[in-house]
Amino acid sequence: MELLRRTRISPGALAALALLLCGGCILVDALRSRERGLVFSHRLHVLEEQLECVSCHESAEVEETPGMPSPDSCAVCHDELDAKLPPERAVAALFDAQLFRGVHASALADEVVFSHLAHVGPVGNCGACHREIDANEVVDKDVAVSMEDCQRCHAEKQQPNECQSCHSEITRAWAPPNHARDWTKLHGRACRRTDPPTSDDCALCHQDSACEQCHRVEAPQSHDQNFRLRGHALLARVDRSSCATCHEPALCDRCHADVLPVSHLASTFGSTLNTHCLTCHFPLEGESCRTCHKTNPSHADGPPKPSWHNSAMDCRSCHGSSIPLSHVDNGSNCNLCHP
Repeated sequence: MELLRRTRISPGALAALALLLCGGCILVDALRSRERGLVFSHRLHVLEEQLECVSCHESAEVEETPGMPSPDSCAVCHDELDAKLPPERAVAALFDAQLFRGVHASALADEVVFSHLAHVGPVGNCGACHREIDANEVVDKDVAVSMEDCQRCHAEKQQPNECQSCHSEITRAWAPPNHARDWTKLHGRACRRTDPPTSDDCALCHQDSACEQCHRVEAPQSHDQNFRLRGHALLARVDRSSCATCHEPALCDRCHADVLPVSHLASTFGSTLNTHCLTCHFPLEGESCRTCHKTNPSHADGPPKPSWHNSAMDCRSCHGSSIPLSHVDNGSNCNLCHP
């Protein structure tokens, strides 16, 4: 205690220590909660014990809902199995009276119209919808059937696949809740996701043509004058896939065939080997100046040499000996422009 009284601890250190202890308590509590969680192994019951699905889900083939396990159905096997187990590990711990305490991972929203009984007959095999459920060890949200699975199956079996086929409230005119939170600015980010959640899957309601029709009239807010002149080139180099959301490479080619990028200045963009060209222009279509400089006539219309000139003459001995010639190259081969 005397040592503690003599030790000076700053208020900041005390706050950090308290935060660390609090975080440790939360972690320990989370681990304990996980230990207390209900775990059910389909693999043990289906693959090892060879039980049928209806052994536990007794109403699956006769009622609108598949039904959850009951104490009586479990007792058929567990009365004997649990005789030597502590109460917390016995199957009775999974029930409150007749109510199964496990989370119904496949529970649907109240507005979803779904008849399990209507699907059992045509589908026939539980694993067709509940894929790999026979090898499942922990019942969680991953065992639920996704809406994409339902849509895919309906399309394959040529069944109704509209919103009202399964929903009582949601229609194509219905807007998800996230569409009310500044969605005009945020929807582009959702469009670019490769694994969007259902609420952000634009393709459920919209065709690609809808995006094109809108953005032909209204460009994204980032596409201002500065973006057109300079910003889009930087974005194209860093994240070209973002541009590809709306634009095809042919659009770049059509534009830059007539309009050179602002960086393409002779004073700042040139280099001895012109290797910078390969960043965008590859493979090259030609090696002459006109490959890039199509609009400059001075390079294509060089006057012909007099008849008494020949290719062996040293042009620089007469031309430019006193005043440097205003040529873009070093003049090493005058015959390129002056035939």
